[in-house]
Amino acid sequence: MKIARHFFCELKRNREPAPQLCAVCPRIFKCKSFYAWHKIHHQEYLNFVVEISKKFPDKYTMEVHFMPEKQTFVQIVDMATGKIEKVVSLTEIEALSAEDKLALSRNKNLFIVTHRLEPIVKIELKKTVISAPIQFMESAPKEEEPIEEVTPLPINPEKSKPKRTPKN
Repeated sequence: MKIARHFFCELKRNREPAPQLCAVCPRIFKCKSFYAWHKIHHQEYLNFVVEISKKFPDKYTMEVHFMPEKQTFVQIVDMATGKIEKVVSLTEIEALSAEDKLALSRNKNLFIVTHRLEPIVKIELKKTVISAPIQFMESAPKEEEPIEEVTPLPINPEKSKPKRTPKN
């Protein structure tokens, strides 16, 4: 039975990572929960960032950073074309039988890689320099209404006292 994994933001501990929060977070590249969440939801995150930058091109800029994943990988390169076929974790290769390992290495070079770089897109608000003072629209002054004077009512001391009933 597979248990659903929940991730929580390291800054706002009660919230799950979401594209709206993580795309503008200053700690995005140091956040462990974002990294784990991004592995599963990378397409959703990328769609959100691209959509925002297309909607508001004058307000946001996209930055691409590479988040390294430290783990031992094997990079399989075809010798004839020189292209990378795939990157597989070392544990997957060790689990293969000897015949499968030989078949995998024919006409291919195998390289051991210690880090895999994963591109992370971040959006930032464009910074603009204010060169002139900002003037806001002034609203027209409202006409003052005359204030009515209220006179207090006279208090009758006899009527203001609470009535008491005699005890038997």
